[in-house]
Amino acid sequence: MRLFVALQPPLSLHQEMVKSLQALQSIKHKGINWVPAENLHLTVNFIGEVAEHQVEDLKELISAQASKLGAIKLKVEGIDLFPHREPRLIWLKLVGDEKELSHFNRQLLNSMRALGIDADAKKLKLHVTLGRIKALQSPEFERSVLTQTLKTEETYWDTLALYRSTLRPEGPRYDIIEQYNLKYTEV
Repeated sequence: MRLFVALQPPLSLHQEMVKSLQALQSIKHKGINWVPAENLHLTVNFIGEVAEHQVEDLKELISAQASKLGAIKLKVEGIDLFPHREPRLIWLKLVGDEKELSHFNRQLLNSMRALGIDADAKKLKLHVTLGRIKALQSPEFERSVLTQTLKTEETYWDTLALYRSTLRPEGPRYDIIEQYNLKYTEV
């Protein structure tokens, strides 16, 4: 099965993301596959294909690593196009506890390798994908995207989840296999 680990956005932020997604969809565009509201997340580790018999060990491993991770404090910096030249993604750019989350990403990656699971080793980018661009967009559309604003404050992301991704012609379906609550720590 195809798996990934992600942070779920806090409810208040999720509601703002959905409003932004609806606003973006209302702007004249062509060839964009929008992410359904229920699929909005911040990918921490893309794992890829995992054999059924490895899932229980993987869940235990993630639980052990997640128990060392506090709730992650993040803020939306804005809506961005990526890459800047010939963009393929529309995403929410996030800033915050990147160092802590990147450390968790690397620890989890190394632990998975010890289980014989060869997960994607790409560097973590703090973002939530809103849409995948499949056709060249007008400069007006791109300007409209980049000027969209979100009313957000710095929030704690306290729910980590192991997801199964099922690829379908109408878009991927994500199912939560296991959730992990992250503890709050005050500095």
